[in-house]
Amino acid sequence: MPIYPNVNESELDVDGATVRIYDSGGDWNAPTIVLVHGTGSTAEKNFWALFPMLAFEHRVVGLDLALPADGSELTLDHYVRQVEAVVEQVRDDRGVVLVGYSLGAVVALSLAARRPELLTSVVSIAGWMKTDRHQLLRNDLWQKLQAEGSSAKADFALFSSYSPTFVSSRTEPDYQEIVRRVAGTDYPKPIMDLNRTIDIVDETHSIELPALVIGCMFDQMVQPRHSKEIFGAIKNARYAEVQAGHAVVHERPAELFALIDSFVANPEQHAAGTIFAQVDA
Repeated sequence: MPIYPNVNESELDVDGATVRIYDSGGDWNAPTIVLVHGTGSTAEKNFWALFPMLAFEHRVVGLDLALPADGSELTLDHYVRQVEAVVEQVRDDRGVVLVGYSLGAVVALSLAARRPELLTSVVSIAGWMKTDRHQLLRNDLWQKLQAEGSSAKADFALFSSYSPTFVSSRTEPDYQEIVRRVAGTDYPKPIMDLNRTIDIVDETHSIELPALVIGCMFDQMVQPRHSKEIFGAIKNARYAEVQAGHAVVHERPAELFALIDSFVANPEQHAAGTIFAQVDA
């Protein structure tokens, strides 16, 4: 099933790697929104709910980040070049808003620092600037479970990804569907290794584009303090905190849509430094 009806699918070669692109099309009088997914995921897996919502009012482009074709070590530069190439291909005089989730937010912020002329604004969802000890501990545990072939791997991923309220409020069929989805998720070692080395502190401090930073109150993978640090680092940023776990794209896609849609319509509507009131769960 495609991520959006009649979506235009294509491929782009970047440094020998094949980047899959999903373009909703449409002639909108607004910037194109480019979505960048998180660790070991795809556009469809992360944005199956958010992509269609945004596509009602915007041209939306998703992409599947690709590992290096030659088997070399994955670096942040690989991913930044892939997103840069996609943005250069789809941008027009209406501009591009880059929306990154989790590791995708790291990539988006890095590109916003390096090539601000390509973008009109940037949105960070559950992102971080520098991997800390708490993240390394979780990464260590995941890789240990992976190496052991432990059946607890999926349980650990589910426990880490979703907020307690979301998990506890699901019907049994809904919960079993989440379990099935998480059990089928893999996090390739090169990407988990990349997550351990993230440090874009200096780059993030250099960003001058209008920015929307979204943190997740119950996030155990990337605690909301990381988003608050990004908010503090970018001089032209606004901050919103959503009552969700790291899997906010599944828990609260409608709230993400409302925040992004309003920001894209007028990035400067709210002054830099604005902190939005939380929406009750």
